[in-house]
Amino acid sequence: MPPETVPASPRRARRVALLLLGASLVLAAGGALWFLQFASQVRRDPAFIYREPATLEKLLKRANDAEHAGDRATAITTYRFVMAVGQGAGADLAPYVAAARAGLSRLGAVDTLSGPPR
Repeated sequence: MPPETVPASPRRARRVALLLLGASLVLAAGGALWFLQFASQVRRDPAFIYREPATLEKLLKRANDAEHAGDRATAITTYRFVMAVGQGAGADLAPYVAAARAGLSRLGAVDTLSGPPR
C-alpha cells in the first residue's frame, strides 16, 4: 500500500511560485543588463569579438590555405584583417600580427590597410 501523502497547502504553493517568479525576474534582468553591456562594448569596438587567439589562429590558417591554393586576394584580405584586429591589442596577439605581416610580405603586398587613417 502506498503511504498517505499530505497535500501541499495553497499558501505554501503560492509562496514557492512567488519565489520562483522572483528568481526568474532577477535572472532575466541580469541577462538583459549583461547583453546591453556586451552590445555597447561591441558597438564601441567592432573587432572585440574577433580579438581572441583561437579566432585569429583560424583566420591565419584560412589565409595560409588560400595562399597555398593560389588565391592571392583572399590571403591578402585575411592577413590584413588579422593585422587590423590585432594591432594595438596587446602582447598576447603580437605573434598573430607578426605572422600576418610575414604572410603579406611573402605575397609582396603592402602591410598597411587602405582607406582613411584611423
